[in-house]
Formats: sequence, structure tokens, C-alpha cells
Amino acid sequence: MRFFNRIVFFSLFQIGVFGFVLAQTPKADSLLMIIQNSSVDTIKAKAFADLGAELMGEDVSKSESYLDEAIRIANLSQNNKGLAYAYNIKGRLFAQQGKLQEAMQVFEIALNQFRSIGDKTGEANVLSNLGSIYFRMGNNKKALEHHFQSLKISEEIGNTLRIATSYNNIGTVYQQAEATIEDALASYKKALEGFTKIDNQPGMATVAMNIGEIYFLESKLDSAIQYHELALGLCDGTLDATFPLTQLGEIYGAKGEFNTAFSYHRRALSIAESLDAKYEVAQSLIGYAKTLKRQGDIDGTIAALERARSISMEIDAKSELLNAFMVLSEMYALKGDFKTAYLYELEVKKVSDEISKSSTEQMVKQLQFDFELSQKQAEIELLQKDTELKNAAVFNQRIIIFTALGGLVLFIAISIFLFRNNLSKQKANSLLQAQKEEIREQREKVESAFDQLKSAQAQLIQSEKMASLGELTAGIAHEIRNPLNFVNNFSEVSNELIVEVLDERTKPVERRNEKLITDILGDIKENLEKINHHGKRADAIVQGMLQHSRTSTGEKAMTDINSLAAEYLRLSYHGMQAKDNAFNVQSKSFFDPNLPKMKVIPQDIGRVFLNIINNAFQACVNYKPEAVAGQNGKPEDIYLPTVTVKTSLVKSAAGGLLAQVSIADNGPGIPESIKDKIFQPFFTTKPTGQGTGLGLSLSYDIIKAHGGEISVDSTVGKGTVFTLSLPVV
Repeated sequence: MRFFNRIVFFSLFQIGVFGFVLAQTPKADSLLMIIQNSSVDTIKAKAFADLGAELMGEDVSKSESYLDEAIRIANLSQNNKGLAYAYNIKGRLFAQQGKLQEAMQVFEIALNQFRSIGDKTGEANVLSNLGSIYFRMGNNKKALEHHFQSLKISEEIGNTLRIATSYNNIGTVYQQAEATIEDALASYKKALEGFTKIDNQPGMATVAMNIGEIYFLESKLDSAIQYHELALGLCDGTLDATFPLTQLGEIYGAKGEFNTAFSYHRRALSIAESLDAKYEVAQSLIGYAKTLKRQGDIDGTIAALERARSISMEIDAKSELLNAFMVLSEMYALKGDFKTAYLYELEVKKVSDEISKSSTEQMVKQLQFDFELSQKQAEIELLQKDTELKNAAVFNQRIIIFTALGGLVLFIAISIFLFRNNLSKQKANSLLQAQKEEIREQREKVESAFDQLKSAQAQLIQSEKMASLGELTAGIAHEIRNPLNFVNNFSEVSNELIVEVLDERTKPVERRNEKLITDILGDIKENLEKINHHGKRADAIVQGMLQHSRTSTGEKAMTDINSLAAEYLRLSYHGMQAKDNAFNVQSKSFFDPNLPKMKVIPQDIGRVFLNIINNAFQACVNYKPEAVAGQNGKPEDIYLPTVTVKTSLVKSAAGGLLAQVSIADNGPGIPESIKDKIFQPFFTTKPTGQGTGLGLSLSYDIIKAHGGEISVDSTVGKGTVFTLSLPVV
């Protein structure tokens, strides 16, 4: 939902409004003139920092350069206030770019600087910024800790603006959980009271939107309308107005007042499009689509969502993209287009996984940052302890030099020193123990995340194996169809012949045709023999495939590679025919009769054959080459899609024997740019939803586990050859 992003953005990047007195930024040209004409370092440092803030939304590179210059000047002049100011703005810049770890480090520096000079307003400001960073990283506990610290300081100094900002940010965090939604509402109302007291209209508008959103979620539509109308009155005509306008459209749609609803949606879209704000356009379209859905306009809903989907993909707005995909899947299902609905459901899963992956990576980065920060703090404290010990030693030496007659004083001084040293060691040991415990907890969290990733990988591998089983099933079904047809046909004919015999036997003996009865019984006997033959053939097919399709035990057995390759070539071919009636690819096989039986895991090697042969057939089916014209203007070559499986017995470079299996196709070939990537896990060139990218990776691992090699030779436009080499043992 829009307001989650909007609130954090408002609290984090409107620091100029919610900050201290220095936060009012002049125009860039005036600042440049101040820099050129001033020789006072404190003035120049502030001007460079303000210039960096001014250019933050226009030229990030220049903004960072000016801020670094401000920090350099402030350092040289030992201007702690200027340092704190510049680092605070630089933290905002990093946060704006999504560099959350860097932003956190810079804000920590700014926080220490503000504390060193006793600037409570600046300290509260940075604590609020750190809370917003933790919120964006998904650590709501840390976010609340920092926002409450900021609130406490703001109340101590009586800064109404900062108090209202803190309550707004606290409400943002509370709203993430249903259990604390009423706490969020209470915090927002306190924030609105504070902003109203000082007539801060941007703050009033933001909080009014947040309150309106909660009331909408709770189906308190009249209250939601009241607060969104308040927000709209404060920001109408600006980009911020798109959110309350969209919300009002959805609310009136929920009330069934569609004319009013669509008027609000049109206003929201008009503002967003006039400002070329693609993110706001996408969100406005999604809200508009939801109202169309309530009205029952399926085609209109799909049209709006398809446009929102396109814009969201262009700007990589994953949350909006997920919303669009979810509703599109539902709409196509209602329309009866279940194929398209299923494809969009796959996109929902894909985007959800990407969001989940991004959150996991962000969590791991945060854990790593917290660990490194704790290590650095420990190092600083140990250095401080070391400095204290050295100073104590110097002090004791002076006592010895200047108090030669004070033996008693010397004894007391040494005793004090030893006592303090013992206390310091105890404190250091306690601190180290606490840090070890924290490191252990963090390690357990990282290990848990790693186990979850391994589990996800295992599930993907299992899905690839199930896909192979599906191919086997299709092949068996297609191959067994012929003997079953024979059995059915001969059974029907035999039944008709039996009826004729029974009819003939009902006639009187003098009229009965015994020769006809004898001939028919002979035909029935012949049909039964054929039924028996084809039944045994079907049984042989099933028994053979049960042996090769059962779950691998991991045990090697003596296996005829020629028979195994022939069987999986046939199964793959029939499987393709079963899935596509228009399938027209010829298969060829050349098996070396001298190839001995080999000790392999037949189920695993069969899976390798099936993966590569399926890929070869699919490459040929999807390849549509252009005909090459000869001198007489007629096509010289007619493309005949062909897959060839060949086995041979060859010598290895070391002198041993190798069984080589080559699987070739005359499809489009593999581009040189991706040839080195095809054996990598999850790499696939197939459309989304048609492959996991694990087939060739698993095949590579299986061949390697057998001590063999797998290689690929491909020419674009001519075809591809996969060569499997297995040692004969």
C-alpha cells in the first residue's frame, strides 16, 4: 500500500522541515555565491552542506561531492556542529539512494557529534532517521526503540514539531501488525494534534491520510472520507494529492457510488500523468481497477491492470507489480481464461519470491552490520581502557620520582592502581562475555536463514525430478496406447463372433451351418491369441518402465547403456507426441554393439538422457529457419527437424575405455554468450513457468558423480551436440 512508503519517505527526507534551525536550505545560486565570497570556514562548511541538500533530488553525484567538501572543511576547523549537520544530510542522501547500511553508519557518526556538543534537537532528529532506516530494513523492534528515544528527548526540550513527527513514525511501525492497529491510530491522532497546533500543513496532510487509510481498512467509510478530504484540502494539486484521491475513489466504490468514485480516480490519474510520476500513475491505476472490479467491469479492470503492470515493471515497483498480478489472475479466471490466469499466478509466485529474497538479503546484511558495529565498539572501548592503563602507569611513575620519602603514599597509590586494574579487567571480561553471547545468537540466526535457503533449494530440485517423472508418464501413456487399442478392437470383434455362434446354435440341427461355427471359433481363438500377445506387450512396457522410473536407491547396477538410451529416446518421443498433436520431429539412433554393460545408477543416468533428449526435441520444435534460395530461385534445403542419439566405445587420453553417448539436434543452437552458463543452477532460456533451470545442472552433477564428463558443442543456426563420457569399469 502506498502510505507505508510515503510515511517513511516523509519522515526521513523532510528533515529540513522537522529538523533544527539550520535545516532551511537556500537556493543553489545563492549558496555558490556565499562559498565564493566567504573566508569563514564555519560559513563555507554550512553552505557546502546546504548545497548538497539542495541538489539531492537533481544530481546525486554533485550532492555527495559538496557534502564531502563540507565534512572536510568542518574537520579541518574542528567544527563539530558543522560535521554533525553535514553527516546528517549525507545520511539522508544515502537513504534516498537505498544505501541503507551506509546511511546507518553516517547517521551514527552524526548522532555521536550531536551528543558531543549537547545538541538535543539534532540528537532527536538523527534518532528519528535511524528509526526510519531500521523500519525500511524490516527491524520494527529497533525502529520503535529509536523513535521512542527521539520522542523522549523531544518532549524534554518541548519541540512540538519533533514530538508530532515521532508519533507519526511510531504509528507507522505499529500499523504493520493487526494487533497494534489501534495503537497506530492513537499515535497518528497525537501527531495530528501536534501538527495542527503549529499549523504544519504537510505534516497534517500526511497524518490525515494515514488515519483515513486505517479507517478504510476497518470499513469505517464515513470516517475515512472525512480524513482523506482533510488531507486533500491541504495538498490538492500536488503529487501528494494522488493518494487521498485514489483512496476516496476506492471508498466511494465500496459504497456503490461509482460516478463519484470514478471522478476521484480521474483526478488522481490526471495529476500523476501531468507530473510524469510513474509510480503514482501505477498506484492510481490499481485503485481505479479495484473500483471497476467492484462494479463488475471485468474487461475494464483487466485493461487498467495491464497498464499498471507495464508501468510497474518499467520502474521495478515490485509491491505494485504483485498487486497487479494478483488481481489480473483473479480477473482472467472469472473471465474463463484459466491458462492466462495460471500464467499470472506463476508471476505472483515469482515476484513474491523476489520480495522474500530481497527481505532475507536485507536481514543478513543488517545482522552483519550489527555484528561489525559491535566489534568496532568493543575495539574502541578496549583502546580506551589501554589508554587509561598507560596514563595510570605514567601517573605512578611521577609519584615514584617526586615522593621518594612517601613510602606509605606509594603503597596506597599502587594498591589503588591494582584495584582499578582489577575492576577494569572484570568489566572488560563481562563486556566480552556479553558480546560472545550476542555473536552466538547472531550466528544462530544466520544459520537458520541458511537452512531455510537450503530447504528452498531442495524443493526446487524435487520439482525438477517431478517434471522428469511427468515426461516419463506421458511417454508410457502414449506407447501403451497401441497395444491397448489392439486388445479393445480384438475383444469387440470376438464378442460379435460369439454372438454369431450363439445365433447359429439356436437353429435346428438340420439348418445349422457347422462349418461356419467351426470357422468362427477358429477366428475367436486367433483373436484371443492376439489379445494375449498385445496384453503381454503392454505388461512388458509397464514392467520395463517401472524399473527405470522408480525412486533411485543410489545403488549401481550392471546396465545396458544402448537399451537405456533407446528406451528414453522412445519415451521422450512419445511424451512429446502426447503433449503436442502437431509434433513432427524425426529421431535417429546409432548404437555401438560392442558397448559393454556398465555399472551405473540406471534411474539417474536415465534422468540425464530424458532431460537432454527433451531439450533437443523442444529446440527443434521451436526452431523456424528461413529457407535458403539456390541459383534457380527454389529452396536449396528443406528443414527436417531431427534428433540423433549415438553411442560408441572410445579410448580416453589416459588409455582407458570410455562409453560415449552423443545427443544431437539440428535446432537453433546455443549462442556463445550463454554457453558457459547452461550448467549453472537456475539458469534457463525458457519462458517463465516452463522451466526451473535445474535440468542441466542436475545432469552435470549426476555425470560427475559417475566419474564422467559432459560437454556441449553448438553452432548458432546449425544445432547442438551434448556428449556424455562415462568410464567403463
